[in-house]
Amino acid sequence: MSLSAGWGSAVTDAITMNARRLLVGLLVVIGATGCGVAGDGGAASAVPTPRTAADLTLPLDAYDLSAADRKIVDKARFMMLADCTRAYGVELKTPPPSPEWPERHRNADYLHWMGDLQVERYGYAGAPAQPVVNFAGGYSVSDEQFIVIEGRRRTFRGKAVPAGGCMGMAEALLGQGSLELLGGKAAAVREEEGLLVLADEASDGAYKDARIREAERVWSECMQDAGFDYPDPGAAFGDPRWRKGAVDEQFGNPQGSPAEIATAVADEACRVETNYSGVRQVAYRDSQQRIIAKNQARLDRIKIINKAQIKNARKFLAGELAVTW
Repeated sequence: MSLSAGWGSAVTDAITMNARRLLVGLLVVIGATGCGVAGDGGAASAVPTPRTAADLTLPLDAYDLSAADRKIVDKARFMMLADCTRAYGVELKTPPPSPEWPERHRNADYLHWMGDLQVERYGYAGAPAQPVVNFAGGYSVSDEQFIVIEGRRRTFRGKAVPAGGCMGMAEALLGQGSLELLGGKAAAVREEEGLLVLADEASDGAYKDARIREAERVWSECMQDAGFDYPDPGAAFGDPRWRKGAVDEQFGNPQGSPAEIATAVADEACRVETNYSGVRQVAYRDSQQRIIAKNQARLDRIKIINKAQIKNARKFLAGELAVTW
């Protein structure tokens, strides 16, 4: 990446110094906390160095559907609800296209990864949103549709409404076959919601990790060497001066100001040079591993339900799943 004139040489000159600061800082933190990352045989493994979004994996990923499969399940769920509500004369219509940001890796925000934002062109806003149909939720429903979807009445327009309404039927269809694998016990909440709860709990644990505080300190020194004074990456990203760019973006002009772009480019360079995302990855990995150890049975159930849902979603969308509303 080419650095903007006026501060690029300062970043280049500071690389060796910052690398040493990071190494020393990490050794101090790991030695003080005893929180080395366990690898094979329990030995501490090196801090990873993510180069692309594909390197941003975390332990909880193994219990979730891929982003592509999740979209298939969301679409099938919506189409089931549309078919069911149609049977009651209050069909749920396909939501209109709405702006959506280019898809990022599920862990990009956790690890403060900037590699896909094209900051040299757009600043912190990233590439502009594109209009897409989002089946994951957020669509509006009428009062009548809500009654049928949630099963708030036993009958609607003279026709019996199943327990749990259309949503209950859709979830039963998507989870078909999973009850046997789960010993007849249904999940307490929708599986993706349960996984998000555990991921949030792991995030709380990672936030308290001293290694992240040390990585922020080293990053801040790198930014100071480049001519920018921020205590941590969140302060740079959330600088009030960039709010105007966020407003302009709504009107089709997502490009950041020259000051924002210069800051964002320096920020990304310092995150790379100090391996900031790699340190966060270690902290989140350790925290998620602790969450998995405490919730193994629940996560195994979520994994089983996910497999059933993607299988049934594909069958439904292919017209291979017989449904009677």
